[in-house]
Amino acid sequence: MHRLAQRALGLVDAWYYRRYKLKTLGPVLFIGRTHYRGPELKFEDGTLLRDNDVIGRLHFNNASIAALGEGSMHRVGFRFAKLMRESLRKLAEAAHNDPSLADVRVFQGTTWIPAHGEVVGFVSTPMPKTWKTRLLSAHFKMLMWVFAPAARIRNREQAEPRLYWLTREALSRNLDKLKVG
Repeated sequence: MHRLAQRALGLVDAWYYRRYKLKTLGPVLFIGRTHYRGPELKFEDGTLLRDNDVIGRLHFNNASIAALGEGSMHRVGFRFAKLMRESLRKLAEAAHNDPSLADVRVFQGTTWIPAHGEVVGFVSTPMPKTWKTRLLSAHFKMLMWVFAPAARIRNREQAEPRLYWLTREALSRNLDKLKVG
């Protein structure tokens, strides 16, 4: 059953990648461009995000994360952290060199993974409770069921969607913390 669900989610991911014209950023991230829709946000570093500004939309590469395999929660977490640092370094390179990201001052993603990104500049905010959020929560629960390395991890995690924000300034300022080693 898990293999069938993994295959189905893999097809959804492939469709999503094509539909939103995502680019691969290292082993665990994809990026796309979209327009921010919402109230004006001012980040700690002074970056101002206004309605209709272009943002870099970050997405996890679920197949790559699933390939982390089984093991202790700490071992899988360590492997994921290493791959995430590598992907964030690729994001920093792309932010600096890719002309399609020249106008992007803020990157944003959605996940259920608890806040661990503060060290590299991520800011996490809860998503408002709407029907879309409940649907996303159900999707996250499915992802955990399919991809979580152990039942004890799945049972511990909450599938509450959160927005993660990272300014270009914070990414640049924390680049040394992203060394892969």
